[in-house]
Amino acid sequence: MTTGTAYALYGVFRVGAMRVALPLDELREVIMKPEQFSSLPATADGLLGAVNLRHVVIPVLDLCRLAGSPCPDDGSVIVIVAQDGRVFGLLADEIEGVTRVTPEALLKTDVAGDQAALFSHTFERAEDREVISLLDAQAIAGRPGVPAVCDVGLRPPTMFAGDGDRSRRTVLLLRCGSIRLCIDVRHVHSVIPQLTVLPSPLEGQICQGVVHLHGRAVPVVDPLRLLGLGAQSDEAQLQGMVLATERGLVACSVSDIADIITVPAGDMLPLPPIRVGRVGLLTGVLTTEDGDQVLVLDGEALRADAELDTLASLGLPLDNRDAEPAKPSRAEAAAEGPEGRHVVTSVRTFLTYSVGMEAATPLDQIAEILPYPPHVTHLTGGGALIGIFTHRRLSVPLMSLPALLNLGDATDPATARVLLVDTPGGELMGFAVPTLHAIEESVWEEAGPKDKGEPGTALQRGPLVKIGDDGHGRLLPHVDLKELVAAELAA
Repeated sequence: MTTGTAYALYGVFRVGAMRVALPLDELREVIMKPEQFSSLPATADGLLGAVNLRHVVIPVLDLCRLAGSPCPDDGSVIVIVAQDGRVFGLLADEIEGVTRVTPEALLKTDVAGDQAALFSHTFERAEDREVISLLDAQAIAGRPGVPAVCDVGLRPPTMFAGDGDRSRRTVLLLRCGSIRLCIDVRHVHSVIPQLTVLPSPLEGQICQGVVHLHGRAVPVVDPLRLLGLGAQSDEAQLQGMVLATERGLVACSVSDIADIITVPAGDMLPLPPIRVGRVGLLTGVLTTEDGDQVLVLDGEALRADAELDTLASLGLPLDNRDAEPAKPSRAEAAAEGPEGRHVVTSVRTFLTYSVGMEAATPLDQIAEILPYPPHVTHLTGGGALIGIFTHRRLSVPLMSLPALLNLGDATDPATARVLLVDTPGGELMGFAVPTLHAIEESVWEEAGPKDKGEPGTALQRGPLVKIGDDGHGRLLPHVDLKELVAAELAA
C-alpha cells in the first residue's frame, strides 16, 4: 500500500563479518547450499561453480573472495540475484530479513581504483545500528570471467526460502457466489456497499447494466463472466467493487466484500500449469488463515483490459452533468459543514471504519492492516495505550483509536483490526479499531482552519469529509492518523 513516507525495501544477509543488502526486486530467492557445486568451464575471481535450480544452471560467487576478506566458514545458503536480464548466486552465511530505508539514509560510496566497487551505498539499519553495504549487482555480474546466464523468469513459491517472506500485500477479499477472489487494494477505486443495477443499452455478455455513481451511469460487469468462470448468481443484495481504467470507471458486482487483510506476498502461490479462467486476469491462489482458497486478481491487467476500458468509456453523465462532482453551493456548505469553514471538491480514496461511530482516514496514510495481534504485552497504565507487540522485527505500540478519540473502548480482539501507520523515524504505530467498513472515494472535504487541541478532541474539531455519491453519501469525521502519530510522539 502507498504511504506518505517514501522508502525502499532491501533484503539483508550476512557474509562473513559483512552485512550486505540488495533491493528486493533484485533478490529473487534464497536456497540452501548444496553439498558440492557443479563445475563450469570458466575462470573468475570468487567463482565457486554452479547450482541447478529448477533446470536452470546458475553460477555461484563467493562474495568474501571477491572483496578480499577472510571467511570464517563456507556459508550455508545461496542468494539468487536477478539483474538486468541475468541471474547469478552469492554464497551467504545467514539471511537477516527485510529492512526498509529512506533515500536520505543511503550514503553513496566511491572506491578508488580502476575496478568497479562491489557496493554503491551504505546505510545504518535502524533496529540495531548495524552498518549495511548495498551491493551493486551490475558491478558483480560484470566482473571479468563471470558467466552470463539469461534470466528465464524463475518464480519461486516464496521469497527467502526457509526464512519466511517479510514483504506483504494488502488485499480486498471478495465473494462471487461460491467463488472467492481478492485484489490488491492499490487497484480499487472505491466500494459500493449496496449495488443497485439499472437497465441499460450496454447490457451484454459481461455487462449487467449500470449504476449511478458520481453523476455518471457507470457500467456494471459480472466478474465471473469476465474471468470465464461461469456467471454471478441472481442475488437480491449485491455490492460493488469499482475499478478506474484509462477512460472511465467500471463496477464489478459481487455477493460480498468480506474484509481487508494483509498477507505475506509469498503466500500467493502461482496458478497450476493448466488453464484457469481467462488467461492474464488471474495471477495466483491465496489460502487465508481460515483455510479458504482465494483466486488472486491481477489488478493492473484488469485496469488495462481493452474490453473493460471500452465499457468504462461508455459511461455517460446523468442529466448532462459533469462527471466530476460539483462543489456544493454556499447554502449546502452552510447546512452540511460547521460555521466558518468552506467546502472544496476532493476526490481521493478513504478507508472507513468504526470507532463507536463511523470515521474515515485517507488510505495512503495506512501502511498495513492486520488482524488483532495474538501476542500483546499489555500495559496497565491507563489511557489509550493497550500495549506493545512485534511485527516484522519492529516493536509496535498498540493504541486504542476509540479511546484516543474519547469514545470509550469496546474493541473485541476477535473482530478488531489494527491500522499500521509509519512514523517519521521509520518505525510503526498501530491503531486498533473495532471493525472495518470499506474503501470508498470522497466527494468533498471541509478545508478550513483547524484548532490544535488534544488528540481526544479530533472528532469535535473536524474536519468532515463527504464519502460516497448522492445515493449512499454520508458525512464522516476525517481522522488524520499521521497527526495522531505526531501528537503521541510529542507527548
